[in-house]
Amino acid sequence: MFRKRVNEAQAEGENTVKVKVKKARKPMSKKKKRILIAAIIILVLALVMIVPGLLSGGEPGLFVSTGIVEKMDIEQAVSIKGTIQGSQKADVATSLNYEIVSILVEEGDIVNKDQVLAVLDSKDLQDDYQKAAAALKASKFNYESSKNLYEQGAISKEDFLRAESLYQTDKLTVESLNIADKVNIKSPITGTVTRVNVNIGRYANDTENSEPMFVVEDLQNLKMDVRISEYDISKIQIGQKVTITAEVLGQDSISGTVSRISPTGELKDQTSKEMVIPVQIDVSNENPRLIAGVTAKAKIEIEKKTGVMSVPIDSILEDPNTEESYVMVLNGTVLKKVPVELGLEGDFNVELTKGDLKDGDQVVLNPTFDMTDGMEVSPAPEM
Repeated sequence: MFRKRVNEAQAEGENTVKVKVKKARKPMSKKKKRILIAAIIILVLALVMIVPGLLSGGEPGLFVSTGIVEKMDIEQAVSIKGTIQGSQKADVATSLNYEIVSILVEEGDIVNKDQVLAVLDSKDLQDDYQKAAAALKASKFNYESSKNLYEQGAISKEDFLRAESLYQTDKLTVESLNIADKVNIKSPITGTVTRVNVNIGRYANDTENSEPMFVVEDLQNLKMDVRISEYDISKIQIGQKVTITAEVLGQDSISGTVSRISPTGELKDQTSKEMVIPVQIDVSNENPRLIAGVTAKAKIEIEKKTGVMSVPIDSILEDPNTEESYVMVLNGTVLKKVPVELGLEGDFNVELTKGDLKDGDQVVLNPTFDMTDGMEVSPAPEM
């Protein structure tokens, strides 16, 4: 009986045993890994800057970032965007809305001045000419008769002048209806036909959005029209060299020259009070990939110096009371205030014309008026 109860108890115990299975740990995501790595880096940098100060028994100095004094080439330039255009452009149109019977050119054709581009139907023009000629004949007869009568005192001077005016008007009308000049649509310049907006059988003025019949441009001589801010225009002079870049040129660039500065300015846009001055740049045709109509960037060279001592622009601090400039030089972990005189300013560095600095010196970037001589700081480690 006892053995039976033991066996039953053992069996019951076996049935109540719970088997614990260890779950597999979910792998850490890439995002969490990046956050963890960044946190570790920040912690290490903080320890690098803080621990030395704590070990020396003092508080850590102000954290500062630094740049260096170095010899370099400095260029001052004005950069502006604009559109490449032909040096001359002619919109060819006519006031006579007659049918087009012939088109003699295609887009891309090179034409000479006064070359015929299209011919209009002369029938309507001939009808107008005949009517004008008949009117002229009648007004001429009336004028001559009035002249004789006026000389004889048979009519007033006002009647004679009225007859003379009508005759002169009819004469001008006939001269304006010269068939050869009117029906032959000619190019007023030598250049390349860049747009043909008409078709045979349509009327001369029947173009989409009232476009001209033809557009002719001088693409052998390109230009770039830009608008320079009133704050930079004093730096611009005729003859300055220009470097031009564009997407169609890839990594290449071409040269240009400032050729014209407008004597008047205009508003930048309707919402701005800033004035801009139109400036023309003549573009050298040294790369056939540059075409009219594309957007390009012009860098107008103002001044350039080579191998001059320079400091980062962000290291300059100007005293508002004396208007003197100075930098904070870092000697180990101690600051020293050094007065400087500056010259040519580039995009990131400015020429140093005077100052107790040498090549390789470290200067504080973005200094503040709170920084003083002898102040202890903690330079940020270079990344």
